[in-house]
Amino acid sequence: MKTLLLIDANSLIHRCFHALPPLSNKKGEPTGALYGVANILLKIIQSKKPDFAAALFDRPEPTFRKQRFADYKIHRPPTPDELAPQLAGAHKLFESFSIKTLEAPGYEADDLIGTLAQKFRNDARILILTGDLDSLQLVENGRVIVETFKKGISQTARYDEEAVEERYGIRPPQMIDYKALVGDASDNIPGVPGVGPKTASAILKKYKTLDNFFKKGGITV
Repeated sequence: MKTLLLIDANSLIHRCFHALPPLSNKKGEPTGALYGVANILLKIIQSKKPDFAAALFDRPEPTFRKQRFADYKIHRPPTPDELAPQLAGAHKLFESFSIKTLEAPGYEADDLIGTLAQKFRNDARILILTGDLDSLQLVENGRVIVETFKKGISQTARYDEEAVEERYGIRPPQMIDYKALVGDASDNIPGVPGVGPKTASAILKKYKTLDNFFKKGGITV
């Protein structure tokens, strides 16, 4: 079976920007983030040898999440001046590796990754390369694997179903309900008061889904 590599471009670029010291070209233009991305692409292409690859980008305009929840990512600082031109030039970098770049107004890179993973999961092995853990609900052994980074950009962590269960105590599809319970501080999404990771995992281990929890737990909303 062929392999499709899906890259969370913005996440990867930000990861490289913060992991590497400031670098610039002869013109004084910042290049550190793009240098890091180029090195990662060389390694991943040589080691995984994907048959197809796409880099998915966020768009600057508000997403449907922001429209529904005004405080979504409100605490995120503005893009640093040194990073903005590198984000603008990233499309050209990916294309130089013959990697298709895609984006869609109103949606984030994660949304596009989920859409493509679902669409092609029966036709190819999906490898998702990202700088965060927002795609773990997509993991499916033999079909979808997530590869991210432990520290900086030098060490990677590979998540199959077993790795997700080992870290969170639940199966990948349950990650959606897990995040609904504990929230996501990195995106300024609040969780249920008093419910932390251990409680959330215990609830989902017992009830499997939040729907079952509300039905069988005798709780109404």
